[in-house]
Amino acid sequence: MKLNKLWLQLFNREIITYVIAGVLTTLVNLAVFTLLSRVFGHDRWWVSNLPAIIAAIIFAFFANRIFVFQSHGPVWQEMGKFFMSRIFISLLFEYGAMFLLYNVFGLKTVWQLFSWELSVSKLLTQVLVMAGNYVISKFFVFNR
Repeated sequence: MKLNKLWLQLFNREIITYVIAGVLTTLVNLAVFTLLSRVFGHDRWWVSNLPAIIAAIIFAFFANRIFVFQSHGPVWQEMGKFFMSRIFISLLFEYGAMFLLYNVFGLKTVWQLFSWELSVSKLLTQVLVMAGNYVISKFFVFNR
């Protein structure tokens, strides 16, 4: 009986829509990052990272507000909390973890997917970002 209840909690509408929105947000982030990496090179990942993060945060706010948490709270207040929390998570994981993985641990592997070159370090940081962002959005930004 407890296992069924846990299963339902893990796969409720909010989690499913968050994963879908998270995947789409990650695709926005990776697309901008990959395009700019072609211009600036993978060794200058920090230059390509900032516009990718900004584009992803803007996309994610509306996706999370409308589809995931279905919030009707004050837009500007939620937007301020959302942007500040996402900037915090981005600094922690997209810059901190990326620096550790790429520069300290030397994980400079790039996977070729069709004509796209995807940085393995960047992909790994996206998993951390998605988890951290869910927790902060759920309990800090869109709390009912």
